[in-house]
Amino acid sequence: MKTDILSSIWSSLPNPALIIDEKNLVVNINPMAEAFLNMSEKTTRGTDIEENLFFDFSFSETLTKVRTSNSKVFMSAVKVTLPRYSVFECNLQFSPILDFLNYVFIILDVRDIDNRIGQYSKINETETSIMGMKEMLSHEIKNPLAGIIGAAQLLSMKLSKRDTELTDLIVEESRRIENLLNNVGKFDCPIVVKKNSENIHDILSRAKKLSSYSLASNMTILEVYDPSLPNVWGNFDQLLQVFLNLLKNAAEASIKEFGVIEIRTFFEMGIRVKNSNGENVPVPLTIEVRDNGTGFPSGILSNAFEPFVSGKMNGTGLGLAVVSKIINEHNGWINIESYSGSTVVRVSLPVAKEEIN
Repeated sequence: MKTDILSSIWSSLPNPALIIDEKNLVVNINPMAEAFLNMSEKTTRGTDIEENLFFDFSFSETLTKVRTSNSKVFMSAVKVTLPRYSVFECNLQFSPILDFLNYVFIILDVRDIDNRIGQYSKINETETSIMGMKEMLSHEIKNPLAGIIGAAQLLSMKLSKRDTELTDLIVEESRRIENLLNNVGKFDCPIVVKKNSENIHDILSRAKKLSSYSLASNMTILEVYDPSLPNVWGNFDQLLQVFLNLLKNAAEASIKEFGVIEIRTFFEMGIRVKNSNGENVPVPLTIEVRDNGTGFPSGILSNAFEPFVSGKMNGTGLGLAVVSKIINEHNGWINIESYSGSTVVRVSLPVAKEEIN
């Protein structure tokens, strides 16, 4: 009975937890650690912990301190890197295990997800000031849009079927802008968007195509896709807006003569996000947009998703605020890693409902 209770407690721990032996080899990890590492307990058992987790401090010295003092050690806000080069900020707790000489119990409190969600609340506080002129802007933008659509349709009548691809694109994108303007109130209050099962690669291919006609026309855009990915549960137009914004930012940041943007997709069971019902929902569909630009200016990165924060000369600081709002409404997660020579924006999204059943 006692063994069953202990096993149940171990499986129910809300944070990733590991037990290592006197040689720093993994003895056991709990289910949350399996999800965090995207590795099974069987795979990690007997491996050196520093083969699976990389730390920005002297890990071996910390373990020595725990073992020699036979006391707990707590470390706040340390950087932990996974084998896939995902970086998380964590609080770490090390505890010696009684009756098991030099065995250490480690708990990771992953802070990045909570911090990112916390930034959404800051956005909400500024929503009213952002969209105070929404009605006037919407009206003024819709008028020329109607003229653009009409002109493109008239032009298409005089072109061959082969040459109408661009005019069709103008009409389709103008219609999409009209729909966005109709939903411009998304910064005033939460709106219910229609979500469907969508192929994330269709969305990304559309974003790449549109970007190739505009700011990213001189860029090399690489696609590294996992074709086995299941569908995403989301709104096609809103997710398209997300990746258009990210590609636009990447193109503006990249070195123009050698500008390279890489779009990569893969499946990773490392992150869970609380939905509106308070449930921890896995968001395994992962999309990375990487550029070879100069990186975010110092002091900007931690506030990158807040309105009016921009590192560009004439930037409005609304692009990433809109992106984070949309991802939040999709029960997803977004993170930015930036340093000189590269910026990586990672978006994690839930799987379509039909794929779960």
